[in-house]
Amino acid sequence: MSFSQQEGTYPRIGLSVPQMKPFYEVVVVGSGYGAGVAACRMARTGHSVAVLEKGVERWPGEFPEGVDDATSEVHVSAPDQTFESGKRNGLYHLYIGDEQNAFVGEGLGGTSHLNANVGLRMDDLTEHMDVWPQELRGEGLSKYYDRAEQMLRPNKYPEDWPKLKKLSTLERQVHRLGPEYSNQFGRTPITVSFDYGLNAAGVSQNASTLTGNDCTGINDWSKTTTLVTYIADAWNHGAEIFCSCEVTHVKYIESTKNWAVFFRWLQPGRQDFDEFATHPFFVLANDVFIGAGTLGSTEIILRSKAMGLPVSDNVGRSYSGNGDILAFGYNLTDGECNAIGVGSNDPAKRPDTEQVGPCITGIIDMRNNPELLRRYVIEEGVAPFAVWPFLQAMFDLTPQKVQPYRGPIQAIVAKAREIQSRVGGPFVGALHRTMMYLIMSHDDNQGILSLQNNKLRIAFGGVGDTARVHELHETLARMTVQSGGTFVPGPFHTPIAHNGLITVHSIGGCVMADDGKSGVTNHKGQVFKYSDGNKKTEVHTGLYVVDGAVIPAALGVNPFLTITAVAERMAELAARDRGWVINPHIVTREINFKAPAFAPSKPVLQVANDLQANSSWSLTTLPSKGGIAFSEVMKGYFGTDVLSEDYHTAECQGRASSTTMDVFLTIIAYDLRTLVSLDDHSADIAGTVSCRALSEDPLLVCAGSRFRLFSRDLSHVSTENLAYDLNLLATDGSKYKFEGHKIVDRTAMLNAALVWKATTTLYVTVSVGEDKGHLKAGTVLGRGILHLGVSDFIRELTGFAAWANLPENVNLPPRLARLRQQLASFKISAQFVTYFAANVAEHFLPPMLQYPGYSKGIVYASTSTTHEQWNAPTKDGGHIRMHRWNAGKKGPILLVPGASVTYEIFGTHLIPTNFVTFLTDRGYDVFALDHRLSPTIRASTGQIAVESVRFDVEAAVAETKQSTGCTNISAVVHCAGSVATFMGLLDGTISGLGHVVASQVAMHPVAATVNWVKAHLYLAPIVNRVFGVDYLDVRSAPHGLIEVAVDQALRLYPVGQFSEICGSTVCHRSSLCFGLLWHHDNLNDALHSNLDKIIGGVNMTTLRQLIDMTIQKELLNDKREKVYVTANNARKYLNFPISFIHGDKNQTYNLESTDADYNFLRDVNGPDLYRRKVFQDYGHLDTWFGVEAYKVGIKI
Repeated sequence: MSFSQQEGTYPRIGLSVPQMKPFYEVVVVGSGYGAGVAACRMARTGHSVAVLEKGVERWPGEFPEGVDDATSEVHVSAPDQTFESGKRNGLYHLYIGDEQNAFVGEGLGGTSHLNANVGLRMDDLTEHMDVWPQELRGEGLSKYYDRAEQMLRPNKYPEDWPKLKKLSTLERQVHRLGPEYSNQFGRTPITVSFDYGLNAAGVSQNASTLTGNDCTGINDWSKTTTLVTYIADAWNHGAEIFCSCEVTHVKYIESTKNWAVFFRWLQPGRQDFDEFATHPFFVLANDVFIGAGTLGSTEIILRSKAMGLPVSDNVGRSYSGNGDILAFGYNLTDGECNAIGVGSNDPAKRPDTEQVGPCITGIIDMRNNPELLRRYVIEEGVAPFAVWPFLQAMFDLTPQKVQPYRGPIQAIVAKAREIQSRVGGPFVGALHRTMMYLIMSHDDNQGILSLQNNKLRIAFGGVGDTARVHELHETLARMTVQSGGTFVPGPFHTPIAHNGLITVHSIGGCVMADDGKSGVTNHKGQVFKYSDGNKKTEVHTGLYVVDGAVIPAALGVNPFLTITAVAERMAELAARDRGWVINPHIVTREINFKAPAFAPSKPVLQVANDLQANSSWSLTTLPSKGGIAFSEVMKGYFGTDVLSEDYHTAECQGRASSTTMDVFLTIIAYDLRTLVSLDDHSADIAGTVSCRALSEDPLLVCAGSRFRLFSRDLSHVSTENLAYDLNLLATDGSKYKFEGHKIVDRTAMLNAALVWKATTTLYVTVSVGEDKGHLKAGTVLGRGILHLGVSDFIRELTGFAAWANLPENVNLPPRLARLRQQLASFKISAQFVTYFAANVAEHFLPPMLQYPGYSKGIVYASTSTTHEQWNAPTKDGGHIRMHRWNAGKKGPILLVPGASVTYEIFGTHLIPTNFVTFLTDRGYDVFALDHRLSPTIRASTGQIAVESVRFDVEAAVAETKQSTGCTNISAVVHCAGSVATFMGLLDGTISGLGHVVASQVAMHPVAATVNWVKAHLYLAPIVNRVFGVDYLDVRSAPHGLIEVAVDQALRLYPVGQFSEICGSTVCHRSSLCFGLLWHHDNLNDALHSNLDKIIGGVNMTTLRQLIDMTIQKELLNDKREKVYVTANNARKYLNFPISFIHGDKNQTYNLESTDADYNFLRDVNGPDLYRRKVFQDYGHLDTWFGVEAYKVGIKI
C-alpha cells in the first residue's frame, strides 16, 4: 500500500483474521527480534509463513506522544493481586510480580519499538559460560552477530552532531568516579539512523530528530526496529501478518502431524464476552517458531504443558531480569541534563544545545572485571515525556533516597528548582536537571515464571535486596551526590514492594541447555519433551522457541543483539534441517508496500487498524467510506440423532444428551455499502464453534464464510433470513459446513416478543464439508437451535464498532481531527442502525401495499419438453387455447385451471418444480387449456355463465383424444374449472374421461367463513348494480385517491393469522374477490411478487353465479336451478374413478365441499371408485403452485 511520510499516511502490511488461511508451513508467534528473524528467514526460503502478533500495527507517526494517548495504551497485569487493567493489546505492558517487575512492548515489531536501541554483543566470558549448550559454546555466535548487525546497523552517536547534555553529564560523573570508570566510558552503538536512506530491508529511514521519545515510540522514522527491517522483509518475501492475535497455547495433532496454534483475536468487543477465554481460534502449521518475548513465550509453553503437551519440568525456571537496575539522579547542581523526551513538541524549534537525543548514547562498560558476576554496564537514559507528570510525585514518595550535602543557600536554590518544575513543566527546574540511569548486570537467574489464575506470574524473591544490588546502588548514589543531586532508586525499590526491581530485559524461562534435565530447549531452539530418563534429549519436531526466553543467564549488557544472533543461528539450522535454502539476496531498491516484491501478488484487504478507536489510524486507501463490526455469542443444543429438518426435535435430543453448541463470531463489513446496498448483503465472518459432538477443540471458522443480513428467502413470502454460512475446520483436519439462519417474517407482526425471538434464534444444520471415509460431502451430521441471550446481546451492543475512512492529510488540530473522525463514524453507525431497524420494522408493522410492476422474481428452468400451443373452437362458438408437452406414452393428462387464472398455475416458471415439469419428468403426455374465464382469453372480460365453460372443457377433451388417439383420458380440474367440468359430466356434455382429480370443489361448493359472510351480505350484487362494476381486475394499478385508499384499507382485510398479511395488492384484491387463495408459507417470494402474471380478473356474472352456488351448497345453472347434482346423473355419468383433494387451510371453499362430494358419490355408486385426500397446511391454489407443490403431485 502506498504511503507518504510527509502527508502522514502509513503502510499497512497486516491482514485481518478472517483472511487467515487454515494452514501454513510455518507459523511465527510474535514480531520482536527473535520472531522477526524467524519470519524473515523462513519467508526467504519461499515457504508459506504466517506471523501472529498480539499487538496492533503501528508505524512511525502513529506512536503516542502525549500523556493521555500514552496512558490509554498501558496494560497492567498483577496476578498476585488478581488485578488487570488497560487494553489487552496495549502498546505498553507492565507486569507487577513478586519483587521482580517487568515492562515490555506489544505491537508489530514488539519491544524493539520501545527499547533504548543499544546494540552490544555479550562479552566472551559470558558467551563461554557452562550454562550454554555445548554446540553453541563451541561454535560461538560471531557470524550471527555479524548477520544481525548487517540488518540492524547499530552505530554510535556522531561526534559532529549536537552536544547532548545528558551525555556530557554522564561523562562528568564518570570522571569524578576515577580512572577505573572513566577509562570505560564511551559512546555505545545504537540502532538509530543519523542519515537518510534505505535500510537493509529496503525501507526508507530518516535521520534522528533527537526527540528522546524512544521508550514510547519514535515517530520520525529513525529508529531501526524489527518492523522496518526483519518484519518488513518477511512481508516483502510473502509472509502474511496478522495482528491482535494473542497466542494462548499450542497442541500437536498426532493424526495429521501438524501443530495447532491457538490464539485469541483481540478484536474490539470480543473481550467483553465470557467466551473470549474459552473459544480460541487456531491455525495449523508444520513448524511453529514461538517468539512472543520472554514472558509471552514462556506463558505459551507453560499453558501448553498444562493442557497436556509434554515439556521439560524446567519450563518457567532460570528466569532473569538481566540484572537490570533503574534509578535516577534528581535535581543535579552541576548542570542541566535535558533527559526527558520532548513528546509532541517540535524538536526543530529547540536550539541544538537543548536537543534531548536518542534514549541512550553513552556507556560505562565495566565488563572488564575478571569475575563474570561482577561485570555490568551503566548507561544514561531518557524518561518518556508521557511519564513526567508522575516523576515529581515518585521522587517525593520513594524512600531510601540518598541526599547530597547542601548548604542553606544551595538548599533554597534546589527547592526553587523543584517549584519551577512543578509550575513550569519538565524542561525547566529540577526535572530538567535529572538523570536516568540504567544498569545491566548479572543476577542469579533464580526467578520463576508460572501460571496463576491462568495468567503469567513473575516471582524472584530477594532479587532487589542482594549485596550486589546494594553495591551498584551505592555506585549510582556516589555519581549523583558528587553532582549535587538526590539519588532516587527505582519506583519498586521500596519496603512495601520488598525492594523489588523492574526490568526491561526479561530473559529465560525456556532456557537452552544440553538436555531436558537442565533446560527447556536445545541449542536449535527445539523444545524438549522430557526432563529426565533416556528421552531427556528428545525434542518436539517443528516446535521452536526463538527469543529471549532461551537465553540461559543474565548477559550483563543490553540483550537484543544477542537474542537476534541466537535467532539467526536457529533459523539457519531449522532451514538446513529441512533442506530449505534461505535466499541471501540483498535488497537494493525501496520496498513497495502495495505488493510484496519477492512473493506472488495476491489481493490484500488492508484493515489491521481500521477497528481501533484512534482517528490517526484510519486509512486513506480503502475504497469504502467506512464499515462496521460486531461480535455475537449464541448458545444452545445440537442433536446428532435427528437428521430430518425438525430443528425442535433435534434440539430436544441434544438437550437430553447434554450436547451443547456455542458459537462466538465476529462479523465485519469493511465497506458498509456491501452490507446494506448490494443484493448479497454479505459481510466477512470469523470466529469459532464449540461442540464436543464434532471436535474436542473449538472448530475454526475459515475463509469463505459469509454472513448475510436480511437476505431474501426465495422459498417463502415476505421472509428474510440472517444467514450464517460457515466453513469449519477441526484441529484434526476434518471439515464441516455450518448453515444457520434466523427467520424474520410476518409472524412477528405487532409482537415485540416474536421480533426478539426471530432475531435471536438461529436454526443450525452441520454437514460434512468434504468426503472423508464413508462420509460423503453434504451428509448431514446434526441440527440444533441456538439462542442469543440478553446479557450477550448487551455485550454485542456495547462492543459494536464503526469506523469511517477519511483522508489523513487534512491539516487539523488533533482534537478537531478526532472530532471529525467521531462524527464520521457516528454517521456510519446511524446508517447501519437505520437499515437494520427499517428491515425489522417491515416485518413488525402492517405493510404498505405494492402494486404490480414491483417484481423481485426470478425465473426457474422449466421442463425441457417442447411446449406446443394452438387455438381450438367450442360448440357454442367460442374458442380455447390448448397447450401440450409430450414427454412420453403415459397419460394423457388434461389440466383445467379455475377462474381468473391460466394454465400457468400448473406450469409457472416462478417455482423450482411446477406440476407440468413434475409430470413430464415422469414421461407423461400433458395437455392444458386456457378457457373463457382465463385472463389470457379475450372473452374473459365479458359476462360469462359458468356452465358455458363446460363447452370449453368438452373441446379440450376432444382435442386431447384426437391428438393422442386415446378413448379415455385423465383430467386434473381445479376450482371453477372443476365446477364447469362436473356440470358437463352431469348433463352428458363431456365424455371420454377415465379418471378425474377434482381440486378443492366439484358439486357442492361450501364457502369458507369469510366468503360465507360476504355471500350473505350480497356484496357482489351491490358492487355490480350500485357501482356499475362488471369486471373486477385484481391486477389494476390505482387510478385515483379512492382506489389508493381502498387498497391501503385492504391491509386490514381479515385473512387469518398475521403471517398471512402481506404487501401485495394482487394478493389482497384477489382475497376480496375469492377469499385467501393460498397459505403464504407455501409461496416463494418470486411467485408472490409476480402474482399479476398468473391471476387476472373475474366478470360479475361468473362471480355472482359462484356465490349463489355457495349459498345453495350445490351446482346451479344460470337460472339458479339445481339441475345437475342428482343420483341418476351420478349413476349414469360419474361411475368411474374420481379423486378429491383439498387444502386444510383453504379460505375459499370449506373442507365440507369435497367431503360432501366424496360421500355423495360413495352413497350413490359405492366406495370403490372414489378417494379423497386432505393436504395439511395447504390452501386453495398453493396445492398447484406452492414452492413444494410437486409433493402434492407425488401423493396424486
